[in-house]
Amino acid sequence: MISFLKGKRLFKEFVIALTFLSLFVISCSTVPITGRSQLILISEFQELQLGLQAYNQVLEKEEPSKNKRYVEYVNDVGNRIALQTEKNYQWEFNVFQGDVINAWCLPGGKIAFYDGILNIMDNEAQVATVMAHEIAHATARHGGERVSIGILAQVGAVAVQIAMRDKDPAIQYAVFQAYLPTVLVGVILPFSRKHENEADRMGLTYMARAGYNPEEALIFWEAMYEATKSKKRPPVWLSTHPTTLQRIENIKALLPEALEIYNDSDKAPNRKIR
Repeated sequence: MISFLKGKRLFKEFVIALTFLSLFVISCSTVPITGRSQLILISEFQELQLGLQAYNQVLEKEEPSKNKRYVEYVNDVGNRIALQTEKNYQWEFNVFQGDVINAWCLPGGKIAFYDGILNIMDNEAQVATVMAHEIAHATARHGGERVSIGILAQVGAVAVQIAMRDKDPAIQYAVFQAYLPTVLVGVILPFSRKHENEADRMGLTYMARAGYNPEEALIFWEAMYEATKSKKRPPVWLSTHPTTLQRIENIKALLPEALEIYNDSDKAPNRKIR
């Protein structure tokens, strides 16, 4: 029995060592536009399959929007911006019913808006602000990167268990319970905020390339602030997103570069939404 348990521990240690060794043989990816190096532990094909699976589940639950103008504009803007990415994804753009002020993107370019967020937009350039941001999440492979962080966190949890195996059970429990929030607050949430800031920068570039005035991004986010300022938010250190005011300041700093690109682009139509 002792021999069996020892063998089991050795096997766990072997798995941990093999996992960390694999990190050195997996090639790093580079994020478009920003040039940031990233470590992704799943293939792009696996990432796209995960996105498609989740997307199909959403389609079974959500109701399509009845606002034909919203649907038309979201598709027109999405397809125009997607051409600027050089990514050969099977892009899909949907609008769902609901007052929720939200939009999202799944790996592989499956993007959805809700009526609620379009209700606070005035024109196509503001649609482009959010669309380009969501498209940036897809082209930067933020989904695959977050999955990879989760894998590393799980590996780290196992490593902690192995390192503490000879300690008192009460100490093991205390250390493990401390490990989880430390990883969440110290690694995963800040990484999510980094993704948001990166998607803002990339999004401004994409919308400018597509001929949408990036100054409309400021107007949209100021409207977003007014629409959501009464809602309670978690503290910044517990949030996956920067605050709206932080985002506005970041966009102001990024505007000069984006405006140069916009001034050299073929201007897109900017129809009113309503």
